[in-house]
Amino acid sequence: MQFSCEGHLSTLLRNGIFRTLVLAQCLVVIGAGYFSRTLHGRAEHLLEALLFLLLLGFASCVVWLLRDLRAAVSESRRAEQQNRNHDRVLEMLVRHEETSKILQALTEAVAHHSTSLCCALHLLEGDTLTLAAQSSLPSTLADRLQQIATGNLDAPECMALGQKGVCAVGDLRQVHTPSCELLRANGARSVWTAPIIAGGERPLGTISVYSLLKHAPGESDIEFLQTSCRLASLILEQQQMNEELIHRAYHDPLTGLGNRKLGKKGLESAIQRAQRDGRGVGVLWIDLDKFKEINDTYGHPAGDFVLREMAHRLIGRMRRGDTVARMGGDEFMVVVERMEERDNAEHVAAELLKILAQPIQMGETQLSVTASIGVSAYPGDGDSADVLEQRADLAMHDAKFGGLGLSTFRPVLIEGHAERALLEAGMRRGLEDGTFSLAYQPQCFPSGKLVALEALLRFHHPQLGSIPPARLIPIAEETQLILPIGRWVLKEVCRQLRAWQHAGCEVVSVAVNISAIQFARNDFSHEVAEILAEAGVPPSLLELELTESLVMRDYAESIRQMRNLKDLGVRIAIDDFGTGYSSLSYLHRLPIDTLKIDRSFVEMITEPEGTRPIVDAVISMAQAFGLRVVGEGVETPGQMEALCKGGCDMIQGNLFSRPVPGEQALQFLRHGRLMPPSVLNFPKTAA
Repeated sequence: MQFSCEGHLSTLLRNGIFRTLVLAQCLVVIGAGYFSRTLHGRAEHLLEALLFLLLLGFASCVVWLLRDLRAAVSESRRAEQQNRNHDRVLEMLVRHEETSKILQALTEAVAHHSTSLCCALHLLEGDTLTLAAQSSLPSTLADRLQQIATGNLDAPECMALGQKGVCAVGDLRQVHTPSCELLRANGARSVWTAPIIAGGERPLGTISVYSLLKHAPGESDIEFLQTSCRLASLILEQQQMNEELIHRAYHDPLTGLGNRKLGKKGLESAIQRAQRDGRGVGVLWIDLDKFKEINDTYGHPAGDFVLREMAHRLIGRMRRGDTVARMGGDEFMVVVERMEERDNAEHVAAELLKILAQPIQMGETQLSVTASIGVSAYPGDGDSADVLEQRADLAMHDAKFGGLGLSTFRPVLIEGHAERALLEAGMRRGLEDGTFSLAYQPQCFPSGKLVALEALLRFHHPQLGSIPPARLIPIAEETQLILPIGRWVLKEVCRQLRAWQHAGCEVVSVAVNISAIQFARNDFSHEVAEILAEAGVPPSLLELELTESLVMRDYAESIRQMRNLKDLGVRIAIDDFGTGYSSLSYLHRLPIDTLKIDRSFVEMITEPEGTRPIVDAVISMAQAFGLRVVGEGVETPGQMEALCKGGCDMIQGNLFSRPVPGEQALQFLRHGRLMPPSVLNFPKTAA
């Protein structure tokens, strides 16, 4: 973007010398003719006259040449100044100075192109050209140029933008459009305008030069203006690129929310404002429940759809300016400012739980997604962003594993978090050092004959002792340890079945609980087939238990997966039936063998207004579909008697036997019976 006057200077020199010679020759010829007539052959006088005329011609030409040289030097200095001004603008661009300052420097460079010039740079914002920088504009003219509607087609700025080329009006008195008359009324006498174009196509704005004198632009003027527009395009494109990079660095590309970095900066700023105002800040840490199952069942596009929908709902509830950020995966953070008391944050969290729990319509599929929210507050729970985030996260885990939906931070949760970390580490080691084990609980006919066994996972931690499944499984699912643990259970059951066969006793089928994360894997049936083949166990000896809610989550996909498993020859049972609120009309379509009545129904079956009518109806319906019915959680003879009178096929519970190790289960298999049928005559107090 350099301007040069070397060619112009050499041209001036050549033209000056040529004019000098021509003028001298003309004077000599004219003078010779004149003096030859007046001096009548006086050669000496004629020669003196000619010499005088020649010297006069040379003197005149030298004057002209000096004038041209002075103009060339002035042009050279102006070009050098233009180059210096543009170089200054480029240096500011390299130093990443503020765009407004760079554009201001550019307009000043354009205005200094010549005397009596002033400059305005407009940026295109929608359908309006907005004044972004100006130099030397009279105040009245600057006011008139603040905004120019692009629909104003007679405005020189809009004409240049529309034709993507220079629009020059050398004398505004010769153009009688409203825009030109308005410019003239505010002191302008001529105007040149060129568009700022990005990438050869996209208009960004205009640069306009207004002269207070009549001034038609020359070629060098037009070249300088176009060069300045290219420089402005470079400035604006870099600004847009920088803004895009900054946006990407601090925003989540999927949801458009701020990311973890921006969320933390927002929380830090909120704490600083709260310190000045003397108010509180609430931190809500939100985690979507069982989000992994959505990805595994419906695919990652469905998971992305859910995340975008949840982000939209969060933004819709919060106030303008509140921080809402995606902290990673399926976790979000909301910052509640200007809090008078802690209850304000808890109230917002309760509202968000209801909003997030509303069904999500995805095409023809309706998804139900719940969330768990943990709440911490400044200043009571901490005075830094890191501490408040950590403690809100602890409260969220307390809400998730306690099935509470919402929990606020309490100091006791710190101990619970350390214990959970210890448990997770122990589970990882347990897959290698054998601290996982299986216990087997019998399923019997009312006569006491052993029909099947259910394998139940046990884990004994070196420091924490025996860990119940209700505490173990949620952590395993969250950490994805459920997949290797589930595979270990299947392999261990098949190994135990093979060992019992080798012991020479009649083997019954063993039921294994399958988690939703396992069942959602497309290769799950292949994994089961591989484990059965490796152990050499007949598939009919393996029964897989699926919860009712798991099956009904995606009915069509569940049927497909269950048919794949049935093709292997394994048995399938629906566990916890009655808790998933499924339509009974779907039940007969499921390729299942067994229905297990949930223990919550069995517990209340003997109550005066208990669940016996429901249980009897379920048993009757299941048997009509040709299914075996198991009542689980049977603790008393009264419960067993009620189930038997209703026609229940099999009984499972501590009344017959607690879960026992594989060695003791072998004794049950050898005897084939656990308890004589006289149990029906036991008093209700017997256990």
